[in-house]
Amino acid sequence: MLKDWRHTPATRRILAHGSLAKTHLDFVIDACEWLRARGLPLYRTNLYTPTLHPLMQGVGCIWRRDGQHQEQVQPHWGESGDEAHWLESPLRKVLSEIDELRLDLTSAPECQEVPLLAELRAEGVTEYLVYGVPYADGRRSAVSWATDAPAGFSLRERNELRNLAGPMGLVLDLLEWRRTARTLLDTYLGRGPGEAVLAGAIRRGDHRDLDAVMLLTDLRASTALSADLSVESYLAALDSYFEVLIEAIARAGGDVLQFRGDGLLAVFPHPTGPSGQMVCAQVLAADRMARRQMAIVNQRRAASGSPALDFCTALHIGRVTYGNIGGPGRLDFTIVGQAVNLLSRIESLCKTTGHRLLASGEFARRLDAGMTSVGAFPLRGIDQPIELFTLPPDAADTAPRQADSDRS
Repeated sequence: MLKDWRHTPATRRILAHGSLAKTHLDFVIDACEWLRARGLPLYRTNLYTPTLHPLMQGVGCIWRRDGQHQEQVQPHWGESGDEAHWLESPLRKVLSEIDELRLDLTSAPECQEVPLLAELRAEGVTEYLVYGVPYADGRRSAVSWATDAPAGFSLRERNELRNLAGPMGLVLDLLEWRRTARTLLDTYLGRGPGEAVLAGAIRRGDHRDLDAVMLLTDLRASTALSADLSVESYLAALDSYFEVLIEAIARAGGDVLQFRGDGLLAVFPHPTGPSGQMVCAQVLAADRMARRQMAIVNQRRAASGSPALDFCTALHIGRVTYGNIGGPGRLDFTIVGQAVNLLSRIESLCKTTGHRLLASGEFARRLDAGMTSVGAFPLRGIDQPIELFTLPPDAADTAPRQADSDRS
């Protein structure tokens, strides 16, 4: 009878310590270092895990004896250009075709055909093993083990590595669900809200009050664009527009909380004192960066005969409530409050005044660089007219244009 894998020192170690790992890479490093300390002649290990992610096909975690540990992200095909290499990969074969693979790199003809194997052989690797790592729901990962021992792995060492597949699958299933939860929450809620929900802020009414810089954008002439473009072209235009904004906001330390049709709402925690002034400057820099990147996008669109994209931005500072709102079966993690309503009113004036950027006096007064007043405006639901500000034309391309309320 085969020895039960749950009762070997290696499998007990995997089960006891694996679930405590913060990441897949931490798990791989800990397991490999422990196995090597016990005398297993490991040279290189690669754990490849398919993952549920809108941009990634999977993640490969690589451990090397020389201490060069890394996590490699594999994009979806069509974005990477590495599909041919992947089709030749021994890991792919085990993921989709067979349960295990053993290659003697001192003589295997595959070494001449597969770049990875040729590279390992040149480094002195003598044997390369790949095992499928099964999950409870039928999915699987794949793990490769390489050695440069002159005679390769012994029979006992191969059996020990083979017997690790079961407990590794149990640990990886848990780690992958954790990573999937983080990925989906960050992707659909935003980094800050995702972290809050994972930390336990999941009940309706869970909230906190904070001072924040808020940014609200809107795609200009969106009605005309949606009428003139095919559905596919319009969605591609929205993706380009949102991608530019999301990157700029993330670099400035902000979180995108909501997509509002063809606009987005972002929040930047606003500390008091000098740090608050720096946050406001970073938000303005994010808007400038987004506009520069949008100009590059529009050059490509012009070359393909597509219409240019433009957007307006509203900025405000205020006290908001940040947390869960909604019904028992459907919640949204967002910000609410009078300050958010005022921000929406400011954004609507971008369309009627033709300014590409408008900021409240609360925002403008936090900056050393002068913003130009464009006058006081009555806003729905606000008792007194509100003075609004923009940047002078030489500071950013925010000069007034023809009002486009009839085109958006």
